[in-house]
Amino acid sequence: MKLAKDVTTHLFKYVKVVDIRFNPFDGRAKSVKELLRQVQATRYSKANPNLKIEKQILATADAPFATFQFVDGTERKFDAQEFQVKEMLSEVFQHATNIDNEYEIQGKSIDE
Repeated sequence: MKLAKDVTTHLFKYVKVVDIRFNPFDGRAKSVKELLRQVQATRYSKANPNLKIEKQILATADAPFATFQFVDGTERKFDAQEFQVKEMLSEVFQHATNIDNEYEIQGKSIDE
């Protein structure tokens, strides 16, 4: 699913926390390192100034993980060695779209 930049920027308003954990010397961490780079984009921080990006650099052989927490209290966890960046973000944007639709049905707006 390919979404326009303005749509993904809007949808990122529904993300409260991005928690990324990885060992930078572990080859399995390639996708999570790229994910970290992408979620730190200026457009996301401007659209969602309350967004918290937590990163933990590990010195162990633990698998790389990314967790997204949303404004509705739900979260999505990814074992990043098993997902590409576009797969993780696609799932995040799909979940954010569902929240956006619920807000619209309830007459609420994330911008209020």
